[in-house]
This record gives sequence, structure tokens and C-alpha cells, in this order.
Amino acid sequence: MFLNTSNNTLYMGDLQPGDRIATAEEIAAWELARKPTYQQLRAAEYNLKSTGEQFAMMYDDQVNGTTTWVDWQDGIKAAIPKPPIAT
Repeated sequence: MFLNTSNNTLYMGDLQPGDRIATAEEIAAWELARKPTYQQLRAAEYNLKSTGEQFAMMYDDQVNGTTTWVDWQDGIKAAIPKPPIAT
């Protein structure tokens, strides 16, 4: 990974004149800035099914005595747990 010294951005590819190899600290900061937040990850999972599809799941669960929607929600919550609250 290289650092473009003219605009201070990291990139992968061929080293350009005037640029240098990025330090481990620069790469770590870049990766941290690109990491999606908890809210973004959860929203992406919830948005895989439209609101209408989710309501249909809930209705079918009520009619059929199943827990499809709750199981789906539990799967998301298990895969993307809530981060601990900072004190």
C-alpha cells in the first residue's frame, strides 16, 4: 500500500513518483476509517427484505403459529451483536 504525498491518500497499485510506502499506522487508520459501523451492518441486513416482506413474514407467523420473522431477526442479532456501551 502506498501513500500519495500530494493529497495524503492511500492506494494500492504501482508506486508513483514522489509517493512512499505507507506505514503500518497509516494503513491501520485507513482500515479503521473504512470499517462499516454497527448501524450500517445491521441496516444492510434488515434491508435485504422489504418492509412488505417482513410484514408478510409476521402475518404468516401469526396465522401459522411459526416464528420465521423472529428467527430471522435473531439470526441478524447473533451475526452482528450490539457493541458494548462505553462508560
